[in-house]
Amino acid sequence: MFGSNLSRITRHVNKIREMKVGLENVKVVQVCSHSHRKEATGIQKFVKDYLPALKFHNTEIAFTNVNKKETDPTLELHFEDGVVQKLDCSNISKDQVLEDLLKADKNFKAKEKVEFFGKEISI
Repeated sequence: MFGSNLSRITRHVNKIREMKVGLENVKVVQVCSHSHRKEATGIQKFVKDYLPALKFHNTEIAFTNVNKKETDPTLELHFEDGVVQKLDCSNISKDQVLEDLLKADKNFKAKEKVEFFGKEISI
């Protein structure tokens, strides 16, 4: 009995180690899901399958999970320069949620800081 639980946990840990997904520009990820809404099935499976690996490989990012009845299934991304982007995750699969998260991170371009007459400005 103990051996089967240990092997199940070992498989899960090895699966998390193999999923190397890095986020470069995101500082905070807030996952809004509700466990009893049909349109939130994809984000619920995302939380179960992909969120542990994202947390493991991105230790500098703060991940929060809001599970309230009032929330719509969304991902709220806070980028380095304070920009907040919400991704609607209603009626999409867990793979599409991950793909949307990676696209949003990749498409975000941090503002370049330039020194202009002794002052640092963002362009």
